[in-house]
Amino acid sequence: MSDAASTSLSLWRGARMKCPRCGEGRIFRSYLTREDACPHCRESFEGLDADDGPAWLTIGLVAHIVVPLLIFLERGPLMPYWQEAGILVLVTIVSALLFLPVSKGLFVAALWVINRKAD
Repeated sequence: MSDAASTSLSLWRGARMKCPRCGEGRIFRSYLTREDACPHCRESFEGLDADDGPAWLTIGLVAHIVVPLLIFLERGPLMPYWQEAGILVLVTIVSALLFLPVSKGLFVAALWVINRKAD
């Protein structure tokens, strides 16, 4: 495979939390702590700070899960409100924790692609 991967492939690799260049190394050393460089190909990730973008994307994705669930739970008197609230809180927290690193990987890959095209 060539050194310059296509944009969509690079974004897919980022969403999988892998290096956008080689697809082998990981982007994060822990949950959300970005590596300084790819452990496999040594591509630098310096300056690829995603800032608040991943949080906004995560909020949008989680809302598309929680709101339909809320509407479904409110359609009938199936369970008490405290049980509905417990389910919604649990689904919100779990889905946010699952989507946040994926969103951050996607944003880091997008910034990597933008920086590559600027060179």
